[in-house]
Amino acid sequence: MKNSVKLVAMLLSMLVAFNSFAQDDKPKKEKAKKEAKDAKADKKEAKDDKKEAKADKKKAKDDGDKVAVKEAKADIKKAKADIADEKAEKKEAKAEKKADKADMKDKADSKAAKADIKADKAMAKAEKKADKADDKAMVKMDKKVKEEKASPADYKAPVDRSSKGPNGETVYTGPKGGKYYINKNGNKTYLSSLK
Repeated sequence: MKNSVKLVAMLLSMLVAFNSFAQDDKPKKEKAKKEAKDAKADKKEAKDDKKEAKADKKKAKDDGDKVAVKEAKADIKKAKADIADEKAEKKEAKAEKKADKADMKDKADSKAAKADIKADKAMAKAEKKADKADDKAMVKMDKKVKEEKASPADYKAPVDRSSKGPNGETVYTGPKGGKYYINKNGNKTYLSSLK
């Protein structure tokens, strides 16, 4: 029985160990860092474009060139739109990352649940097998053991002939080895072991 429990425990631990794959998070982190770096560079570039457009607008305004002013305004709007697009992309990336984490968690939970179910099935199977073995052993034992009728000697406590009670009573030995005698009231009185 103990060996079968040990075997089942070992098999379950191996099942868990081999079903969980080591995941290398470094490529994901490097990819995320690279994306963040690219996003910063794009943002800086957009800010620079916006500054240039403002400078062009101011210069055109000073010169009195209306066409150049309109172009500068268009450049500023374009730069603002680029910045807004980058922010939207960044939010989407964060949302996607959260969704990926949730998916990974769900997959891990489902894998763990499947492993638990398999382990439970294996445990139940092992217990059933052990129960059958125990039942077979009990049947064999029952066949070997024959019922014997109790004799009157089985009911009597052994008498210690070497000692007597304080008033000459017969001393008996109890089931745990204690010495006692029956007093005049019919109760057992145990002798102290100091004598």
